Amino acid sequence: MCSGNRDRSRAAGRGWLGVVCAGLGLLFALGTAGPAWAYEQRTNTPSVGFQMGGGLMWGSDAYQFSPQTDEIPYDIFEGGFGLGIHIRYSLDRRSAIGATFEDLRFRTKSGSGYPQDEYQVNNFLARYYVYFARRSKISRYLVGGIGFHRPSIRDGDESSLPGEGFSANLGAGLEYFLTRVITIDGSIDGYMLRPKGGSITAAEAKVGLHYYFTR
Repeated sequence: MCSGNRDRSRAAGRGWLGVVCAGLGLLFALGTAGPAWAYEQRTNTPSVGFQMGGGLMWGSDAYQFSPQTDEIPYDIFEGGFGLGIHIRYSLDRRSAIGATFEDLRFRTKSGSGYPQDEYQVNNFLARYYVYFARRSKISRYLVGGIGFHRPSIRDGDESSLPGEGFSANLGAGLEYFLTRVITIDGSIDGYMLRPKGGSITAAEAKVGLHYYFTR
């Protein structure tokens, strides 16, 4: 039963990624066909966006639900699918602050012998962005964040909650301006998570759209 759930989850993830990649490819083609614009983002500009993608996690040590239960090692989980919502506020033409919510899911390794389906991370981060080539159509940025995460170990329709833990993030991204206010936003992010009884490092590659509330 668990194996069937995992197979359906993987197939659904691949289907969503195919749709997103096709849509972003079309938007990219439309964006390159248009005229050049001025892409400078002014001070005090709010913005919001979303991203989706996939990644891997590497864990050490284990979580034990109670003294009467077996431990679940964090290293039995591997790749998975992720979604993120990003809110930003441009402090000036080179920097911004923001808040991020992410739902990251990592599947159990095939042949691990454990019945659990996946490790889910609800990640809440306060972030700081530094931008480069801000006035061009392609803008690069570095980002760092700190916050907390709420993990769940899922087994079918049931889940166990190890409790909130510290999280930190470092990443690099690239924005391609389709118009003056809409961008394709792609990034690669690394994470350090400290759940109960262990530690986790993870990496995610994500792409999405971002909208700037500017005139």
